[in-house]
Amino acid sequence: MKGLAPEVKVGLLTLAAGIALLYMSLKTAGIEWFGTGERMVFSMSFKSVAGLELRSKVKLSGVEIGYVDDIVLEDSRARLVIKLTREAPIRKNATGTILTSGLLGEKYIEIIQGTPEQPYLKNGEILLRTEEAADISQMLAKLGSALDDVKAVTNSLRNVFGTMEGEQSLKNILTNIDVASGNMKLILEENRVALRDTLDNFSTISSSFAKNAPQMAENLERVAAGLREVIDQNKDNLAAGVANLKDMTGEFNQILKENRENLRVTLANVAEASGKVDEALKSIRNMSSSLEKVTGKIERGEGTIGKLVTDEQVYESLNKTLVGAGKFLDKAGDVRIAVGARGEYRPESKNSQGYFTLKIIPREDKYYMAEVTEDKRRVDLTTTRNTLNSLLYTILIAKRFSDVTLRGGVIESSAGVGADLNLFGDRFIASADLFNWDGYDKNAESAQLKAQLRWNLYRYLYVYVGGDELLNEYYRTFLLGGGILFDEDDLKLAIGLM
Repeated sequence: MKGLAPEVKVGLLTLAAGIALLYMSLKTAGIEWFGTGERMVFSMSFKSVAGLELRSKVKLSGVEIGYVDDIVLEDSRARLVIKLTREAPIRKNATGTILTSGLLGEKYIEIIQGTPEQPYLKNGEILLRTEEAADISQMLAKLGSALDDVKAVTNSLRNVFGTMEGEQSLKNILTNIDVASGNMKLILEENRVALRDTLDNFSTISSSFAKNAPQMAENLERVAAGLREVIDQNKDNLAAGVANLKDMTGEFNQILKENRENLRVTLANVAEASGKVDEALKSIRNMSSSLEKVTGKIERGEGTIGKLVTDEQVYESLNKTLVGAGKFLDKAGDVRIAVGARGEYRPESKNSQGYFTLKIIPREDKYYMAEVTEDKRRVDLTTTRNTLNSLLYTILIAKRFSDVTLRGGVIESSAGVGADLNLFGDRFIASADLFNWDGYDKNAESAQLKAQLRWNLYRYLYVYVGGDELLNEYYRTFLLGGGILFDEDDLKLAIGLM
């Protein structure tokens, strides 16, 4: 065989080079010779694929694996058909997005691989996870808005600092900053040792904390474990307690619902009682005013007691009488005589009543008492009920047994009995008297019951509160009272001082 001509060799070499160049071009474009290079086909969808064209590249982790074969519009979304040109395993939870090569380069599909535990995407399936591409026009619009804001700020700064006043203000600000930094430097220099000591202390504390942190953590863990153990051991009790608390709150709510009317009535009664207490306080104030008037009359020498206090002749006579009585009593033994007066005020009827008292005490556990007062309830003075017209008299004998004193005799012109209960070392005395057994009149058919609580302020001065006619509604009343009771020694001393 003859050798090939040079022209033939050149032609064959040129043909081979053209075939190789064509092969590499088709290979680079992802086009196979006979359509057998497509490994898999799948699809994905986006809201917008603006700028993306057919045969746009598809990359996985930056490596080209296929191209966009078709773009289909479905329900206002763009569905892309992707054909792979090489083996590329893609997980089902992989994410597809649209990127741009450079700032103004061509767009392509970038697939971000999914997690290893997910299965691989199969031929013909849909890649569900996609991320929309950023819109360059929107970004530019936002950038333009930001630039406008920057321009407005710079205009404001120019308006503020562009004038002579603004320039001077800026100079003042910089001067103040300079002065403040100088002062700060001076403070740091003056307190360098203190700052160093503080940092050393902080370092020591942090080192100690780091050293003790494991022990503290262990202790906290033990406490938590103990608390957990207590909760576990008492889980049933805690549950029962919570259930009981729930039942109790429910029962309490039910009680409130059932007794709502009773509570309202109780509160109304409390309000009414507070009003009565206010009235009682007003009555006490009125009584104190009356007592002040009485003491004023006594100081001015008005009335019997006033004359008794201010008249020297009466004083001498009384003194002689008391001296004589004292001698008589000395002979008779340790018998003591007490003289006193008391007054009562009744708010309902707005009247007051006075009493004059004579008390003979032969010994500490026994006494005799005589008392005279006026019957304020008598209207027709022409009729006679008592021995003396319109006067009520009391004559009693009393005997004390421990803290209880029993009395009997005539009480306010009627047979009666009474009892005292001495409390707190005779500082308080609770008493009750029962008399007028057949009733006062047709409006009060039951016996008259009078009860009071007495407070001995001093040895000879006392006040009391109570009620009268407690068994008869027609005359039932609340009363406030007070009085004085002197024995012969107290009376001598008081008269001597005056």
